[in-house]
This record gives sequence, structure tokens and C-alpha cells, in this order.
Amino acid sequence: MSPEARPALVARGVSRRFGHRVVVRDVSLEVGGGDTLLLVGHNGAGKTTLIRLLAGLLKPTKGSVTCSGVLGMVAHNSMLYDALTARENLSFYGSLYGRAAVQRSDELLERMGLAPHGDRRVATFSRGMVQRLAIARALLPDPNLLLLDEPLTGLDDAASGTVRDVLTDLRAQDCAVIIATHQLVELVDLASAVGFLVAGRLVAVEPIEDRDATAVMVRYRELAAGA
Repeated sequence: MSPEARPALVARGVSRRFGHRVVVRDVSLEVGGGDTLLLVGHNGAGKTTLIRLLAGLLKPTKGSVTCSGVLGMVAHNSMLYDALTARENLSFYGSLYGRAAVQRSDELLERMGLAPHGDRRVATFSRGMVQRLAIARALLPDPNLLLLDEPLTGLDDAASGTVRDVLTDLRAQDCAVIIATHQLVELVDLASAVGFLVAGRLVAVEPIEDRDATAVMVRYRELAAGA
């Protein structure tokens, strides 16, 4: 992100409590166009809750989140309608964003390798096909901020390669991307930075530099031990 550019997302002191349990604690974060941030942490570290807070699907107990521009999201729940076809799902969601988004439906079905299945009901899709369609849905509004929660779930090598190509293109188009994932091996080389979540706290955000997945996890264990 250039110094004069406006960040795509700014979170300030964000916390989320469920009853007496604090799941996300005082997270501050800034992500700009062209940035790809990986969020890493063990199960229960707060990754999914933080993604939902950043997307506006959950209201922070305290703190604030500000997004600039158009947001796309892929969550654990696909948010697709099983009774509709793939094309009908994209047409419906596209209509929420306007004619240009609807017109992108066939292009995105092709891009995600789903064009031959566009007229099949989503209920007949495999888990990997549903995931690819959910990614296509998130791209409909041509977002400048994309939030992804375990985007490679259920994907074979070919489909994972397609998603990697999409993420590479988005970065080149100055889209900001935040990815919560355990699949570091497949994604670490696409990232510009990594955020380390420990017990709901974002204990560090560091440039990825030349670190591979093993180096990232070594660093995570160091930070977790000192938290």
C-alpha cells in the first residue's frame, strides 16, 4: 500500500465476548490494497470470529471496524441456496449489486471451472464444487477487499491451483485479501504478511519475507509460548 492510499480495512481495539468468554481481544489491524494477510492460529484461537467481525457479520463488544469500498467474503457456511442452480445463485446474488455483477456470472463460472455445471442444483454439488461456487459468489461485486475463511477446504489440487491463480490476480489488481487458514503450505507464498492469533489476541503482524510454512509455524510457537 502506498503511503497516500486509504486502507481497505481498519480495525481498532476490536473485542468480542460471548457471555463470560472473550473470543477476540483488543485486535487492531490495517490492510491496504494489494496486501494479502494470512491469519494463523490453532483451533479456537479466534480466526473465524475475527473474520466475521471484520465482515460485519458480528458486532464487536468493543472497538470498531471500517471498510473502504466493496467487500467480498467466503465463510464456513457457503451462503448458497441448495435448491437453486449454480447460475441462479450467482444471478440472485449479483442482482443485489447491480447489472454489472449479474453479467459477471458466466465469466466467474468459467473461471472457477464450473461452467459445465451451471444449470445443476447446488444440492447435487460436491463439497469442493460448493466451495468454488462460494468463491465465485464472493467475486461477483468485483471487491477491493476479500475475506476468506479456509478457502481451500474440500478442493483438489487442480481446484486449489485455480484459487491460487485468482488470488494472485486479485493482488495484482490491488485488492486487499485476508485469509484465515491452516493450509499454510498452499498459501504462504501468496502472502505479503502474516498475523499470529493466540487466544484471541493478534500478538504480531509481520511481513512474510522469505519464510515458508515451517518457518511461519516456528514463529507462531515462539509467540504462543511468550503470550
